[in-house]
Amino acid sequence: MTAPTLRARLAKGEKIFAAWMGAAYPRMAEALGRAGFDAVIVDLQHGEASFGEARDAISAAHLAGTPTGVRVGLDGFGDAARLYDVGAEFAILPMINSVADARRLVDTLKYPPVGGRSWGGTRAISLFGAETEAYRGAANDQLIALAMIETRQAADALEDILDVPGLDGVFVGPSDLSISLSNGARLDHQLPESVEVINRVLAAAKARNKLTAIYCGNGEAAARNAELGFDIMGIGSDWAFLTAGAQAALKAARGHAGPAGPNY
Repeated sequence: MTAPTLRARLAKGEKIFAAWMGAAYPRMAEALGRAGFDAVIVDLQHGEASFGEARDAISAAHLAGTPTGVRVGLDGFGDAARLYDVGAEFAILPMINSVADARRLVDTLKYPPVGGRSWGGTRAISLFGAETEAYRGAANDQLIALAMIETRQAADALEDILDVPGLDGVFVGPSDLSISLSNGARLDHQLPESVEVINRVLAAAKARNKLTAIYCGNGEAAARNAELGFDIMGIGSDWAFLTAGAQAALKAARGHAGPAGPNY
């Protein structure tokens, strides 16, 4: 099985900087991959993509040689398994607040004997260029299942969640974490209570050899979190990248006429 390869890169200690994609336009995933991101994360919880658009985004990113992750919607366990079937290499499940939630995640996304995932990954097998038995035998180790830690309940149950067999790691959602920890008063990634929980997540996950991931609003935040020790950084959003690029081009156009030359 020549792919997926993201797990192997993480095993070597690589930091994965992943573009966050909310658009319902599959070719955006290819563009982000060709821009140099290590991975693309398609957001089905707060983004606009349907299952079919996410499926096509995974294929489009594959053209750029870029692995794709997905964040599914609330109670989207079955959607995550289907997106594995069409080629996603990692899945992020939101609002995992208890051991029971984490066990359901593993049961849905891992094949026996670890979980109870049912068979049907024909599109993934085609994308990865794998033999059927090679895919089936490698999937539990190669495909990454991440539980979002984004509430006070999840923080309170953190160590027990991490100890669930088959769970590959955790993904910190700093926005919802700050809202939950402040009882709805603040959305603040630097909320002291949130910073304390984030540091505890890192320490507890590393002690158990689990993967750590986090959402970052921009590249500077991603660099800081990589330095802290996170493995996967989801960065910004496709719309933010598009807006920033458009604003920069317009500012340059309006700021000066440019050098003399042909008008093209």
